[in-house]
Amino acid sequence: FAALGAVGCVSHTHVVGLGPTGTGSATARQFYILFGLVPLNTIDTQRLAPDLTSYAIDTRFSFVDLLCSPLLLPFTMTTRTVTVRT
Repeated sequence: FAALGAVGCVSHTHVVGLGPTGTGSATARQFYILFGLVPLNTIDTQRLAPDLTSYAIDTRFSFVDLLCSPLLLPFTMTTRTVTVRT
């Protein structure tokens, strides 16, 4: 239970404009090597929320990231989930 409780504690939210005004969302996964020191890919939030000026960006260590960890840790990789709420 402790691992599941810790998953919800690692999150950041950035509000752009007035914040989300609808119910839509788009999700992408950010990969890091060397245990989070070097990002492998870049998430373009403008592509996830095209033509919008008000939305929220949630970056978190989700339950799916927790499940991926045992597979990626031998390669010193970690992941984070980036969700854009529109």
